[in-house]
Amino acid sequence: MPGLLAAVAALVGFAVVVHARSVVHVRPPAPPVQRAEELAALVARADANRAVLEAELARLRSRLAEYERLTEQGRALTQALLEEIRLYRMVLGLEPVRGPGLEVLIVPGAAPRLPVPAELQALDLAGLVNELWGAGAEAVAVNGRRVLSRSAYRQSGRRIVVDGVVLRPPYVVVAIGPADAMEASLRARGGLVEGLRAVGVDVRIRLREDLRLPPYTGSLTYRWARPER
Repeated sequence: MPGLLAAVAALVGFAVVVHARSVVHVRPPAPPVQRAEELAALVARADANRAVLEAELARLRSRLAEYERLTEQGRALTQALLEEIRLYRMVLGLEPVRGPGLEVLIVPGAAPRLPVPAELQALDLAGLVNELWGAGAEAVAVNGRRVLSRSAYRQSGRRIVVDGVVLRPPYVVVAIGPADAMEASLRARGGLVEGLRAVGVDVRIRLREDLRLPPYTGSLTYRWARPER
């Protein structure tokens, strides 16, 4: 009998322990109010994270717009500099150019009532080119070579030397600029062309609608002049 009571007591004790453990490990579901509060907290956290991301996106977009603006300004500045450099090259005669103007053909002949041939002198050629510059010429070439306002003309025997290059007749001077004004300057009464024709030099002036001049190929080196700092 005592043994049976001990066995029953042991079973009862085992059942009590199992029930206690099940009570400890099984968590009852949260009430609806607590669950709603947890979801609200999650939503609030997601909204905060989204606000941070949107602020970062706005900052990045602003920086991108600034970079694009600076890049566009850089392109515009580069283009302006390139145009300015090209203009300087045109002023220096380093660019081939084209445009309307006139052509002057000068052919030496026989001087009337004189035993010497009527030849063009370096000073005559320089004077004719200066007349064209003065009348608005923007580009001038002599015998196919570009000349500048600083070009040097000198006489070497019976030859004319321009910028160190010996020229041979006939001489062809072409100038891009206001053709009518340049022609009027050359044909002025008592002018250079009239004087050349008077001594037997044949001078023919022809207007041209489309002239093409090569770039200047002479030296632009300055030996003595220096920029003033």
